[in-house]
Amino acid sequence: MYPESRVTIHMGINFVVSPMPTIDMERNLNFQESLVRQGIDFSKVDFKERQILVIREAPTPLHVKVAALGPPTGQLLILAPHPQRPLSLFVREAEAVIEAFCSTWPEERRQIISCDATLRDLYEASGEHAFQELWETRLGQSRASLEILGRPVLGGGLRFVMPPQADDPDAVQMEVKIESFLRDTKKVFVETQFTWPTPRPPGAAFNPRDRLQQVDAYVDNQVVSFITGGSR
Repeated sequence: MYPESRVTIHMGINFVVSPMPTIDMERNLNFQESLVRQGIDFSKVDFKERQILVIREAPTPLHVKVAALGPPTGQLLILAPHPQRPLSLFVREAEAVIEAFCSTWPEERRQIISCDATLRDLYEASGEHAFQELWETRLGQSRASLEILGRPVLGGGLRFVMPPQADDPDAVQMEVKIESFLRDTKKVFVETQFTWPTPRPPGAAFNPRDRLQQVDAYVDNQVVSFITGGSR
């Protein structure tokens, strides 16, 4: 695999918060106005009884969802599907969205119940097939060992779930998926998700920058080193 070929195809950060945001027409309009003041353009708003979904398709995709999950929690989800921009720009947009959210629902004692951040990346495989590189080169398995499955293998991969550590002040759970990309089998697909399941103290900052940069650094270092066998 070629580490320098990394292309990020999804960026996202999700917050579960308390108290639950009130979703009504007034706050829907206020949220849209707050987004514009923060420099966030959008082309479509889907307003429902318990959810506001703001969508921008061009020039760079951005999806923002505010939802009332049910007492006492709500959700703020910020996604960049097919981001077409560096992570640093998405981070600034996430910070602006959070400012608009806090302006619309100004809860002084708001609490972040949990948070998760996800990056999905594609890399060019160094061989003819990404799964062959993972199975034979990285794991040292023979092609013949797959014959017991009875059919040719189009693709596959690995999944790792790493629970929070007792001595970790951030108490972060990590999940990593490394697979051949079925739409283009010469590419390696990597999904890395960090979850912070421990509630933060009331009034604590959302801090999307540190969270997303933490995931990004883990991908660039530990995940890539694992895939390449430390030969980077």
